[in-house]
Amino acid sequence: MRTFKVKAHGHGEVRAHPAMTAFQIAGYRAPGPGVMVVQEGAGWVRRQDGSREDISATSVVMWDTGDWVEYGSDGMFKTRDYWAATVPEQEWQSRAPEVSGPSS
Repeated sequence: MRTFKVKAHGHGEVRAHPAMTAFQIAGYRAPGPGVMVVQEGAGWVRRQDGSREDISATSVVMWDTGDWVEYGSDGMFKTRDYWAATVPEQEWQSRAPEVSGPSS
């Protein structure tokens, strides 16, 4: 068994921006162990080697420190996530347009 103390967590329902057909969280290295539980919808995760795996409701994705984190969806994707370490605020802000789409 493996456990970790949660330092950051979140949940979200992300839909592709109306001006876009899909959304994607750009790849980055996991700052610490993390877990993402897909509650609704469907999407995909991409590994460092470029291979992609489809995920859907009740899928669980686990990352270790340093693992490649990249995921997205062509539609709606509702998740809960838990991380043992936090990503620096500047890094999250730099990826915000990729998640929410271009500002109007």
